[in-house]
Amino acid sequence: MRILFLCYRFNSLSQRLYCELTERGHEVSIELDVHPELTIEAVNNYKPDLIIAPFLKRKIPREVWSRVKTLVIHPGPPGDRGPSALDWAILRQEKEWGVSLLEAVDEYDAGPVWSYRTFPMRKARKSSIYRNETTDGAVESVLEIIEQLLEGKEPKKLYPKGIWNPRMDQSYRYVNWSEDPTGEILRKVYASDSQPGALARLGDDEYYIFNAYREDYLKGKPGEIIAVRDEAICIGTLDGAVWITHLREKGKDSIKLPAARVIGHLLKNIREESIKPWEIVDFATYREIIYEEEGGIGHIFFNFYNGAMSTEQCERLLETFRYAKKRPVKAIVLWGQEDFFSNGMNLNTIENAESPADESWRNINAMDDLCEEILRTTDKLTVACMQGNAGAGGVFLALTCDLVYARESVVLNPHYKNIGNLYGSEFWTYTLPKRVGWEMGKKIMDNRMPISAKQAFKIGLIDKVFKGTQKEFREKVIRELKDFIDSRDYELFIENKKTQRLKDELQKPLSEYRKEELEMMKLNFYGFDPSYHVARYYFVRRIPPFRTPPYLAIHRRLKSKP
Repeated sequence: MRILFLCYRFNSLSQRLYCELTERGHEVSIELDVHPELTIEAVNNYKPDLIIAPFLKRKIPREVWSRVKTLVIHPGPPGDRGPSALDWAILRQEKEWGVSLLEAVDEYDAGPVWSYRTFPMRKARKSSIYRNETTDGAVESVLEIIEQLLEGKEPKKLYPKGIWNPRMDQSYRYVNWSEDPTGEILRKVYASDSQPGALARLGDDEYYIFNAYREDYLKGKPGEIIAVRDEAICIGTLDGAVWITHLREKGKDSIKLPAARVIGHLLKNIREESIKPWEIVDFATYREIIYEEEGGIGHIFFNFYNGAMSTEQCERLLETFRYAKKRPVKAIVLWGQEDFFSNGMNLNTIENAESPADESWRNINAMDDLCEEILRTTDKLTVACMQGNAGAGGVFLALTCDLVYARESVVLNPHYKNIGNLYGSEFWTYTLPKRVGWEMGKKIMDNRMPISAKQAFKIGLIDKVFKGTQKEFREKVIRELKDFIDSRDYELFIENKKTQRLKDELQKPLSEYRKEELEMMKLNFYGFDPSYHVARYYFVRRIPPFRTPPYLAIHRRLKSKP
């Protein structure tokens, strides 16, 4: 089928759906919701068989849905209507929720439901539920309907009685430290993450807060900042305390940043809770990096918000990896968080720096330090386990490991060009050709589109794909790794690894790959072409594009041909 996506942004759900459909042989073109007239033009040019709206913020023009069958993905069960579906579900503590595929009509979310899926609600951030349960259900529903359409079947439609829920404003999200217990604060932050944030007062000013964790041991006065760790702040509540990792100042041009960077002026005389990731302590509380050992395997869990890795986070992760290398383990496993493995450099902290070019340079060198340390580990098996999506330098961080495993639902963006034509580093010119060859490597880097974990495995980019939940994924990986390190094949693998690394180093040292890549990155950061800086500025401020890029829109590319 010829399918057109209408999207406000080409977000995680849209990317996953794109991968699932294109890998089944469908042709998919994307039109970003820039202006209704451009949307109508896209439909006229592309003449799709079906239109799908995975993520929109305004009505689809009547001229579109009255001519072409148009299906909208709504992150709520049949009958739910309104723009803040998941927000209300979290705040109201719904036990079960869902996602619906409904037909576009004049009224918002009022069309007949063609398909839907339900799921139990986790206590988690809105963005996490959206990227996991909501996305999985949406993909299942779309694939079900397309199969029926191809078979010539008329889908069975539901006409539920609709309940309109308005856009949730800050009166519902606002955190009142002197009145809200910890559970209520967590729900408000979860319902507002990753956008728009929950407003709260700290000191004399109000800030949007993001990414909250319960603290079970430290206590303080409600609203009092009582500790700092890894740039997160711990704030007292009525019945305990919470950790907040990120804040955003009120104001149109403000950006989301690690909390300690936003309110540094309030942190004088606040104690620094500095605990090494591998230290055993008598309390469980928020940690950004955790190191654990079991059965000859060292596990490094790193929980970086939205997968972005600042210079300081790279340095802390490097320190943890070096510690693991000294331990009597046979394998070291890198685990990202449930939503993202890694997305490479932290563009927000770079944008906030006094000199973004200098901070970009610091950040990429810190990423390279980590990658090089992994590549030079010859006496242990190194494994990257992708529980969630990965992009740009995060993909190539994974490729520095001996083995790369991923959940089947993971989406990868193994390229850099979408942020101002970045050249990229993280030793991609060494690791990518070794896995897929130069010809396929060039296609991957130039494509600028996402690929699924299944497709990445098919072309040799990663080593294995596992079905199931995050818990099932972790259990399967650990079981397989334990069997391997206890087998005769392990010692042979390590010997071959040492031999190959020495051979590669003699042919071309890792230092040369790094030098060549960084020379190109220096041009991106300090050269005459400002594309990277402009793209970064637009990205961190979430400024919508003024047109759909041709690499997304087949219909725009067709139109431009003579």
